[in-house]
Amino acid sequence: MQTDRNKIRILVVDDNQPARQLVKSTLALAGYTGITEATDGSKALEALQHRKFDLIICDWDMPGTSGIDVLRAVRADESLSATPFLMVTANQQREFVQAAIEAGVNDYVAKPYRLSTLNDKTIRLLGGK
Repeated sequence: MQTDRNKIRILVVDDNQPARQLVKSTLALAGYTGITEATDGSKALEALQHRKFDLIICDWDMPGTSGIDVLRAVRADESLSATPFLMVTANQQREFVQAAIEAGVNDYVAKPYRLSTLNDKTIRLLGGK
């Protein structure tokens, strides 16, 4: 399984560097090494034009291109639309969750979250890898 995790490519999108680092460290501890970081939504969309990812973990609240904007762009692009998308956000209100579901999010993690929750959802979205 370690070898499989080395081949998996994950895009982590968050404008907050400590939050990005926490996600990256959690993934690295679980054996994922193919992690690319994007500091905002527009940089995420740029990265997605140049490379295919097996999973996108994206914060909702970012200046400019928000996480929901990234999600909508991914779902609208035929070559990206099947990519699993995990939204990470402090927005726990029903309307935010509903908007993410309607936009096609695969799963949702509310901040603050347990590292085990992030790990479990990552494994599930990657089909147990």
